[in-house]
Amino acid sequence: MTETMTGRVTLPSVRQIFVPDPGHVLFDVDLAGADAQVVAWEADDDDLKRSFRSGVKIHVKNATDIYGDAYTLASGDRKAISTPKGKMYDACKRRIHATNYGASARTLALNPDIGGSVRDNERFQQNWFRLHPGIRAWHRRVETQLLCNRTIHNRFGYRIIYFDRPEGLLPQALAWVPQSTVAEVCFRGALQLEEAFPFVQLLLQVHDSLVFQIPKSQNGVSTIQRMKEALLVTIPYDDPLVIRWSISSSEKSWGECEELSI
Repeated sequence: MTETMTGRVTLPSVRQIFVPDPGHVLFDVDLAGADAQVVAWEADDDDLKRSFRSGVKIHVKNATDIYGDAYTLASGDRKAISTPKGKMYDACKRRIHATNYGASARTLALNPDIGGSVRDNERFQQNWFRLHPGIRAWHRRVETQLLCNRTIHNRFGYRIIYFDRPEGLLPQALAWVPQSTVAEVCFRGALQLEEAFPFVQLLLQVHDSLVFQIPKSQNGVSTIQRMKEALLVTIPYDDPLVIRWSISSSEKSWGECEELSI
């Protein structure tokens, strides 16, 4: 445990406890922006889909679309939450994520990481749905399914049946669709990787990420590129979705994995 110059206590990374076996390299692969991409495809939102496919920094785009010059001209850095730009960026990201999953304006206002009045959050949500009406249409479609048969499906054909009263279940049902889809993509990717590369030792799945190790003798650029391709899974929308993976590795520990530009 260490103390920074600002007086904040920083705890050590628990992930540093997990080390590769002798002669092996540890890998951490992650589905980048996965849940948000599934929401965009569920909503069939052409603007968001184009942005994801082109590699646009989606949260920067969303903050610019919502706030305009108030965001682009704000002082500071989006990665520094203590600055005006950082605060706007973080609050916008949180508002959109919560709104996509059916949170009310009151719920947003009560969240200390978001804040603002109920009216401010109502205006934010109105602007978001105006920019992306397909998300509102997706909400209505899921709500209708809940009221009709209490059953929600994802694009892989898996379903969840709710036995509680359907009133108030919408946020849970909305969240289940992308979360179950992403977990399935991660699981299928792991199986494909293991089948294509028998020397891969799968260790852990954490929702949208995998941890595995390989012998150092196999740790070449060409092999890593082929492993990254083997992980790809197509989600069977009418407009198929393939979520790209980021990949990090370390010879020391899980907590010291660094992203590879491959």
